[in-house]
This record gives sequence, C-alpha cells and structure tokens, in this order.
Amino acid sequence: MGKLILVTGGARSGKSRFTEEQIWDKDKVCYIATGVSKHKDEEWQERVRLHQERRPKSWATHEQYAQIGKWLSQQAYDYYLLDCATMLTTNVLFDAIAQHFPEKLQMEDDQFLSKEQQALVTQKIEEEWTAILQAVQEKDMTLYVVTNEIGLGIVPETKLGRYFRDVLGTINQRLAKEASEVYLVICGLSQRLK
Repeated sequence: MGKLILVTGGARSGKSRFTEEQIWDKDKVCYIATGVSKHKDEEWQERVRLHQERRPKSWATHEQYAQIGKWLSQQAYDYYLLDCATMLTTNVLFDAIAQHFPEKLQMEDDQFLSKEQQALVTQKIEEEWTAILQAVQEKDMTLYVVTNEIGLGIVPETKLGRYFRDVLGTINQRLAKEASEVYLVICGLSQRLK
C-alpha cells in the first residue's frame, strides 16, 4: 500500500519548491508534469524551463495528464511528484468537453454546459482521480500531489470559472481525505494540516 501526501497553496506560494525539498535527496524519483502545453506559449515554456532547472538531474520526468493511474501501475519508482492537480483537472476537463460537447468549447455563459453535461465532465475528472488513488493503494510508493487552493479569492465572474472552482475544490477535499499528510504553503511557509 502506497502513501499519498497533498501540498496545497495559492499561485506562487512556494508549494512546488516545498514539495521538491521533501524528496530532494531521495532515490528513484519521478516528476509527473501535468501542465502539458498544447499550443506555442513562450511564457509557459519559460515557466516549464525554470521548474526543470530547479529539479535534481537524477530525477526522471514524465509529461502526462491523462491515464496517469494506469501509467503509475506500470512504473517502479519509489517517489512521485505530481505537479499539479490543478493542471491535470483543467486538461481533463477541456478534453472531456472537446470529446463530448465540442460546440461548447467557446464557453460563453449563455451557452455553457447544462447540469447534465457538467455531470458527465465531472465524472470523467473523478474517474481520472479514482484511477490515480487506486494505483497509490495498490503499489508500494509515495505520491506527492501539488494542488492549488483556488477557493480563497473572489467568486469567479464566469460560469466556467465557478464550475471549475467547485470541481477542483471537491477533488482537493477528496485528495485531502485520502492523504496521510496534508500541507498548506503560504508565502513560502508550510503548515502541516494533517
């Protein structure tokens, strides 16, 4: 049986750096980058480069956001750092919309997903996380998951923003419940919550 450790915080709070420091000197580490860029975005590529330069050269890196549970079940690393749950959830959300409701990709409030369509997209996201949690249960490994706490700010203006906030909040609650340790990072300072 594996171990799940959740690290949450706001953007630029230091949560990724804190998580990296927890396994800095460990062997057999794989960094799972879920922020896979599908379009040319120089600013995003610069962020990726800075993250890559910061990590130890001995770590393996795997770029993927879908079917990670299946992938994890076939790997033999001792430690995994999934950075981050927010990007994984975002990418799975847009993939599900593109696959099932491509006409809704414009995300206009007056044409946003119906409650039934939202339920299907949410189900696809939950299935992805269920597979990841199952892989952790079945393997002898430690999985660190970095996520964003996005519910502390103002109420999002758009229906998509509110829907995403609610979905990620629910995913974060589920991860925290399953985790053996949970940390909150603010201003580079960490506080253990569980």
